[in-house]
Amino acid sequence: MKNLETKNNPAIDQFIIETTLIDPIAKIINQLENGEFRDCDIKWLDKKLEDFIKFAAETLGIKGIMPSSLNRESFTTLNDYVKGQYLTRFTTLLNYFKSF
Repeated sequence: MKNLETKNNPAIDQFIIETTLIDPIAKIINQLENGEFRDCDIKWLDKKLEDFIKFAAETLGIKGIMPSSLNRESFTTLNDYVKGQYLTRFTTLLNYFKSF
C-alpha cells in the first residue's frame, strides 16, 4: 500500500491550515469579543500569541527572532485596552494565515 503524502495536495494543506491556525485564532478572537477570558488567562494568551507570531515569522523566512513589541510591557489586567491589543494582534495573524 502506498503511503499517503499530503505534499502538493491543496485540499489537505488548506484543511491543515484551517484546523491548526485559522480556527484556533478565530476562536480566541471570538472568546475575547465575548469577554470569556479573565486576568488569569493573560499568560496563556501571551504564549498563544508568541507561538503564532513565531510560526508566521518562520513562514516569512525569519527565524529566532521574537518581536520586541511582545516584550514591551507585561499585562496584568484584561481591561478594554489590553483586550483591544490582543484583538488587533490576533486579527492580524488571522488575516495573514487566511491569505495562504
